[in-house]
Amino acid sequence: MQYRTFSDLFDLIQALCGVSFAVIEKPRIKALINRRAQKAYRSTNYWPRYLKVGEQRTVDNGSLIGYTQSGLSSIDTFLRIHKIAPYLTTSSQEYDFMVGGTGATLIAGTLDPTEAFVTYKAQMSTTQLGDGSGEDTNIPYEWFQYIAHGTYADYLRAEGQQEKAALADQEAAELLQDELIRIDEQHTLQIVANRIFTNANTQSR
Repeated sequence: MQYRTFSDLFDLIQALCGVSFAVIEKPRIKALINRRAQKAYRSTNYWPRYLKVGEQRTVDNGSLIGYTQSGLSSIDTFLRIHKIAPYLTTSSQEYDFMVGGTGATLIAGTLDPTEAFVTYKAQMSTTQLGDGSGEDTNIPYEWFQYIAHGTYADYLRAEGQQEKAALADQEAAELLQDELIRIDEQHTLQIVANRIFTNANTQSR
């Protein structure tokens, strides 16, 4: 997956705003950047860089798959859970589940599984975006333009320029929508998101 640097992003935001931010302003701009990054992350469960498909996970006590497991990404959103590796040549039986504070609880009937194959959205790093000193300097390429224009809109709004902010917000939304369309065109969403009920994947457990 490609990245752009935080310094590139910061320079673009300054260019859009037509200013050179003072040192005292930088924390506020960083906060706006991180707010937009979080919004981009939440806009879909199917960003390719966060989508984990059919990952083998341990099932505790025959029914619980926790949000965390050693050596694997932490789970933000459970999408689908299968008995065997999904999306291969054979139909894979799928578990119904419900999500609670400790993870996903399988509705497995008479089965007592010790493992399952989980498709999920991985958690975004809790490290804030920034220019070093413990901050993440990598900006996901697909979010770069959206974050820049969205932060520009937030800056204008904070400066009381509401009409310009509305136009910048619209442009930012269009940039994000373009990236979401690209996900749709890659067909991953249609395959992973659409659950087709067949005798093979809904038989008695």
